[in-house]
Amino acid sequence: MQLTSVLTVALSALTLTSANPITPMARAGNPSLIWHASNFETGCSPGGCTYHFNITGAASENTPGFSTSCSGTTTQEDYALCNDKHVKAQVIPELYPMWNVKVQHSWDANQGQAMFFALGQANITSSMKNFTIPVTEQYGVA
Repeated sequence: MQLTSVLTVALSALTLTSANPITPMARAGNPSLIWHASNFETGCSPGGCTYHFNITGAASENTPGFSTSCSGTTTQEDYALCNDKHVKAQVIPELYPMWNVKVQHSWDANQGQAMFFALGQANITSSMKNFTIPVTEQYGVA
């Protein structure tokens, strides 16, 4: 009896986890799932690189919009806060001239009873000043 209950719960959890992927079609139909980065700049020295860029996310029925600037260094091991405290960024140098740009947007819902997160990333080259970052993961914690 317990094995059946555990199996049912495990299968239900698996279904919930895989039932809500963000597909390219969903991204295309929802402007809040594509963020717009601009004025991307880097500067490097033997000790590491610095970065700066602006990023904007459109609001939707369930997601607040944002527009902020992000700056940091590649020597940081985690996300750095952007000017808007609800947005964090991390830029990781790849094989020159590639960069991996990661952004996290978080917001409260229901007067602080739940926290939601959206994560996105893009691989770009040093010459790209303006680019988009697709949201690839969303989740909430109550």
